[in-house]
Amino acid sequence: MGMFSVVRMPEPLVCPNCGESGTWRAQFKFGALDLVEYKVGQRLDWDYAWDVEGERGHHRVVVQGVLDGCPHCHAHDFDGMWQSVLIEIVDDVIVSAVQDTSGEGWWADEWRVLEE
Repeated sequence: MGMFSVVRMPEPLVCPNCGESGTWRAQFKFGALDLVEYKVGQRLDWDYAWDVEGERGHHRVVVQGVLDGCPHCHAHDFDGMWQSVLIEIVDDVIVSAVQDTSGEGWWADEWRVLEE
């Protein structure tokens, strides 16, 4: 995946491998890609000169991300789209991060502008 940022999932998830519930993180590419760790409600950083993905200033953007490994057993690479995450960004602030249940699969681009 190269450089990325991460967001802590706001709700615990249950690992399909070990059955433990915990706080997961999701990797995504939008804003400064400097291994920044965000929480829902935080403003994206755009001030990293080396690697930036996307464009600041859109009103509403959705970004596709992927869950890190289980915080307990460290399993990852689950079947299907279980590890796919949708991260909603409004005015450069992360407003939600949820598992992707859309059934669309992986996108050609990792982010989409929903409203300019």
